[in-house]
Amino acid sequence: MAFTGGTGHFGWDTYYPWHAIQDLRHGIDPYADSIAAATRAIQNQGLPGAEKKSPLVYQYPSLTLPLLRLLALFPGWALALAYGTAVATGVLLQLWAGFQMADKYERRWLPMMLPAILFFPGLVTDDAILSGNVAYILYGMILAAAVPGWKRNNWSWYYIAILSASIFKIPFLMLLAFPVLLDWRQWFRSGITAATGVLIFVAQMLLWPQMFREYLLTLRLMFVWGHDYGFGPMGILGEALLRRGLPASPATTILYVAFAGALGIVLLVLARRVREWNLPLERWVPVALVGTLLLNPRIKKYDLAAISVPMLLIGWRTLRYALERSANKKPAGNSVLSRFLRMPILAAVVCFLIPNIATVIGPPWFPGELLVLLAVFAMGVWSLDHPVLDEGCSREGKIVR
Repeated sequence: MAFTGGTGHFGWDTYYPWHAIQDLRHGIDPYADSIAAATRAIQNQGLPGAEKKSPLVYQYPSLTLPLLRLLALFPGWALALAYGTAVATGVLLQLWAGFQMADKYERRWLPMMLPAILFFPGLVTDDAILSGNVAYILYGMILAAAVPGWKRNNWSWYYIAILSASIFKIPFLMLLAFPVLLDWRQWFRSGITAATGVLIFVAQMLLWPQMFREYLLTLRLMFVWGHDYGFGPMGILGEALLRRGLPASPATTILYVAFAGALGIVLLVLARRVREWNLPLERWVPVALVGTLLLNPRIKKYDLAAISVPMLLIGWRTLRYALERSANKKPAGNSVLSRFLRMPILAAVVCFLIPNIATVIGPPWFPGELLVLLAVFAMGVWSLDHPVLDEGCSREGKIVR
């Protein structure tokens, strides 16, 4: 994919921090350089011969600049090797964490699917794995720390990972809802961590006011240039409004508040039912994680890559229940039985193929991925009310029926 087709390149999301490191090596303000590049691109937009590619804009908060200054001390080859290793490690940690959500029957076939999952973020084909985005590192760290959280109720490393990731991207704080959905007693620790993350973000405004203003301006200019609102409900609405020449705000803000509020209520109700019904965590963890990520105001492809395995497990469990329900109907003849069994499989294949084909022959990702994400979450909610009855659905040695 990197050398023989598709984009024809890789590591495109590493250009921005690499360019910022070069600025710091030469004593240049990365934000000021980014603002100048974005302003030129916007002014030249539509002119004959104007450069079409996105300008190199550093989009991370001011607190990350000391880290870049430290990295600037090392030669380029060492940075490339270390960063490539970190991204690969983050990807493997994401897959490992997803594997921990499977029951013992799913673990028979899931290892064969994991290599393919890398190229289907959110179950829709894309080459985002080649981007080298720092989110792969951050999500790998977060999901790996979440495993001892839901298995042994040890969330300390998870909170540290979230706080560290929020230094790069403040929306990571929304993942603090995940422990609360699994254990309501985590309300206090999640709240303290969220408050700390917000204080760290606000402190940058007080410590480096000029750089912080420049950082916010770079974000604003990038939205003006690229209209990169993501693939969540707010992003789809913002993209649609901008294409029609209408302002994206405040409509997107109103939609996000309404959507996040309704989704939060649904998740809390589901978490209460899971506790009351004593359902196994294997069933609830993927649904809770997908629902939590839906709270992100700007869902990107690398965000969806982190929940591809949970989405696959939800889809498989729904299909398995449909197959078992069809088999339990005990139709008269084997041919009828075969037809009943083939229908859910055919429906699943069609539902998988439609968005993947659409991204190739139609407008990429808009709004197909959102529909896939919402459909999978709805299947997860439905599967909680209709759990598959097998020995894989057990906790503490008891079969949950």
